[in-house]
Amino acid sequence: MIVRSLPWICLAFTAQAAEWPAHIDWSQRTSLSVPVQGIVESVSAYPGQVLKKGETMAALAALPFKAGVAEARADTDRLTEEETDARRDLDRVRELYARTVSATTELDAAKLRLARAVAGLAAAQARLERARWLLAESELRAPFDLVVLSRQAEPGMVVTSQCQATPLFSVARADELLVRASLDSSQIGAIHLGDPARVEAGSQALQGRVQAIAPQQDGHWSVDVVVAGANGLIVGDNATLRLP
Repeated sequence: MIVRSLPWICLAFTAQAAEWPAHIDWSQRTSLSVPVQGIVESVSAYPGQVLKKGETMAALAALPFKAGVAEARADTDRLTEEETDARRDLDRVRELYARTVSATTELDAAKLRLARAVAGLAAAQARLERARWLLAESELRAPFDLVVLSRQAEPGMVVTSQCQATPLFSVARADELLVRASLDSSQIGAIHLGDPARVEAGSQALQGRVQAIAPQQDGHWSVDVVVAGANGLIVGDNATLRLP
């Protein structure tokens, strides 16, 4: 029994001691834009800048969006008055109908008028909410703590959202980095998403976790390990990845 179990023990020890060359890359690298059309009025973010979630990066000219909100609000106010008047009129007609002073046709007409007023008010309120959303989306804010990698936005630039949004910035997460290694199919079987991993780069030794496992065209597998708070690691540097 002891002799037959030795190869398994040796293999397990070898797997635990295995290490792979890797390189450091940005985490969650993406392009940012706005889902509305307009003209860039101001830009407040620059390449290399670190921003907190919610900080403003750029803003489109707000006048068209504010005008849309004002117009939608005016429609809502007008239709609110119409709905109130229609409800008041229906109450009056119902009272007359109960006293057999009003005809059924008049009551039905009052009900129809109220139904139309209610529907019109609901549509106006929806347009107001949309106008407010467009105004809010005319400002680009950091969706997470990020570092600005490149900037395409400049004041006066026309932003269109038809077919494909105009990219304004290229960004990546500021609070973590990615360490990527390439493994062959014989090495990938025991690795799972969420597994702990150890990253060594220079004098740094940090703990991370496996975030992605993806096949490559050459038959190898790409393993991405995310490392939070990776102070001292530099994108583009080489590293060593140790996996359990």
